[in-house]
Amino acid sequence: MGFIMIIISGILLILGITIGIQNGNTIVDFNLLKWHYSNVPLTLLLIEAIAVGIVITVIVAGINEIRLRGRLWNLQKENKKLLDELKALKNIPFVEEGEEVKEAGESEGVKTEEEKKEEDEENK
Repeated sequence: MGFIMIIISGILLILGITIGIQNGNTIVDFNLLKWHYSNVPLTLLLIEAIAVGIVITVIVAGINEIRLRGRLWNLQKENKKLLDELKALKNIPFVEEGEEVKEAGESEGVKTEEEKKEEDEENK
């Protein structure tokens, strides 16, 4: 993509130089708001117009860049918060309604040694 931009910029530069050379001797009168300038070379006006356009574009692009970086920062913060919440939810044991939470090592159908001894004593 960068190579294409360089080619396009080069073509526009050559086009601008060509127009400047062809209109090098053209003198114009220039009105800017309430000011009047006479006998100004057209090439100079073209260069100044391009420079003003570049400055305005850089200002607008800079403001948009600052806004986008702010949004990106907020979204990254929110994403980290949601990932932490997801990790916390993954660590919570799944319990169906009406079922008791059993401690680690306890499961249905598997009796510990103590439970077996108690059961044997009850059966005697």
